[in-house]
Amino acid sequence: MDEFRALLDRFWIRREEDRELFYQVRRKLPALRRALREQFGWEVICTEQVIRLVKEPARAQEAFGIPEFTEVQDYCLLCGVLLLLEDKDDGQRFLLSELTQSVLAYTKPWLPDLSWERYSCRTSLVRVLQYAERLGLLRSFEGESDGFAAHQDQEVLYENTGLCRYFSVHFHRDITGYTSVRDFENPPEDGPDQERGTFRTWRVYRQLALAPAVYWEDPGDSLYAYIKNQRGILQRNLDEIIGGKLQIYHNGAFFLPEEGKPCGNCFPRDQMRSDILLLLSERLSEKINCGAFPRDPDDRVHLTREAFSRELEALRQEYKNQWGKTMAEKDLAALTQEILEELCYWDFAAVQGEVVTLQPGFALWQGIYPQKR
Repeated sequence: MDEFRALLDRFWIRREEDRELFYQVRRKLPALRRALREQFGWEVICTEQVIRLVKEPARAQEAFGIPEFTEVQDYCLLCGVLLLLEDKDDGQRFLLSELTQSVLAYTKPWLPDLSWERYSCRTSLVRVLQYAERLGLLRSFEGESDGFAAHQDQEVLYENTGLCRYFSVHFHRDITGYTSVRDFENPPEDGPDQERGTFRTWRVYRQLALAPAVYWEDPGDSLYAYIKNQRGILQRNLDEIIGGKLQIYHNGAFFLPEEGKPCGNCFPRDQMRSDILLLLSERLSEKINCGAFPRDPDDRVHLTREAFSRELEALRQEYKNQWGKTMAEKDLAALTQEILEELCYWDFAAVQGEVVTLQPGFALWQGIYPQKR
């Protein structure tokens, strides 16, 4: 259980970073591989340097991105850095100037405006290089990567660790015709029924393990049918490999890991934003029960961004003395955007244009401040 949680909680486990955990997980791998393959459809990479659980998600979500990256350009530059590293031998050293020339050549067809004379482009590359160093894809020996943001002639000496070959996901199907991220989420249309059934099983286990919830809009949804019919097996398997409790409602399913070693990010976090979400859920639930905001048959609630902002401001006026100075005095538009991003991160809400849709799972988390005596 602890070994699987360790694999879930990390991109990979490097021997030089944590030898004890590396060997602990490696000893447990023979017992884990079958469950990972049959239940999740996940591959485990194990070498003398690194152990990585390739965690393909059931569907793309904002929370699965790289936290340090702020622009699409960051991901493009990361691809350029990976291409450079794959052309280098393990342990080979190179200069930042060589890297910038190669990345520019690799990405120019997709980033025609990329220029190291632009500060925004240099800071984008700095974010990528710092992420690559943190992950162990490369090491710096002389100089600091962040100096490139201020001076494009900054030099840094790097070394290729060789881990880049284990970074990319190897899809065991032809993806050349894919045009959208949704193509990765759906089973092959021409695949046999047995393969489609296996893909559905993987989707359920992956979503319950990686995301806050599995939602459905129609009781006839195949995911709901699978979860309802296999709830006993799901509970037993997930409890054995992760540890926790499966909760199933008419509009969604949630797996709540038991307390213990960390298993990714957990809600509520020890942050002011989590407090605000708990208070806001309690306030909106009262309004919804009073009929202020209509509820769909599947328990989703739609309100305008303006109405959401009004409720958030009313909440702030009620509790601002108990909030930190930053949140209590922040511009309302900025506060609204920050709280909506936090809601979307936890899959508690979805935003389309000016419409905010509250997911059913949001109502399960409510909080109030204790009354002072």
